[in-house]
Amino acid sequence: MGVFDAPAPIFAWLDAQTAMAIPPLGRLILWGSVAALISLGLYSALSAQERISQTKIKRTELQQRLKAHDGNFADAAPLIGKLLRTALQQATLAAWPALLSSLPLLALICWLSTAYGYTYPAPGSAPTIQTMPPQLHAKWIEGIRDKAVPEYRPPPHILISDHNQTIVADVSWRAPVPVVHKWQWWNALVGNPIGYLPSNAVVNRIEVALPDKNYLGFGPHWLRGWQTPFLLALLAVSIAMKTWWRID
Repeated sequence: MGVFDAPAPIFAWLDAQTAMAIPPLGRLILWGSVAALISLGLYSALSAQERISQTKIKRTELQQRLKAHDGNFADAAPLIGKLLRTALQQATLAAWPALLSSLPLLALICWLSTAYGYTYPAPGSAPTIQTMPPQLHAKWIEGIRDKAVPEYRPPPHILISDHNQTIVADVSWRAPVPVVHKWQWWNALVGNPIGYLPSNAVVNRIEVALPDKNYLGFGPHWLRGWQTPFLLALLAVSIAMKTWWRID
């Protein structure tokens, strides 16, 4: 589990509480709206809004003075310097609050990409699998239902074998994610719910062409995933909050 995966159990619990009343598309819109409220609220609380506003006014005044300047470049140089310093000051005042307020949003996106991104193939069908190195052979094995517990289906797994048909890896695909690989440094930030391949494994990476989950019934395929309703809700609520609260 990575740093940004820590809130995932909370997100999953909240999502499950609303699942009975709100369909997946509505929950994505709700998540986008909540993400905007939290991110903009944190930014407004952490940033020095009065100083940012004053710096913004000063920058506008300097821009107007520079636009009205009629002299040569040498005479305008001090004014240009002041304008650049003011713009840098405004960016600095806004940068660190924006960075901190985006952290909850990053954690939510990491969870959404797994919970709403992909699904397992239909029973009886096998997805296309690519391995690195490519000469290895991969086979998709469906989980076999237990007759005593018919509502539970064990997760599928992938058998990796070499050219001698010797099994070199057996990877349980516990979550519908398209890639598993050996641990890399960035996995300290964002983990893989499946886990990782052993560092001494013959196979370095496995990619599975899992079906995408679609939430919109129109538009091109790449617009039908979870990203579109989530980001549209995030953008719409962010613009509304920025306007109503006059956030700089």
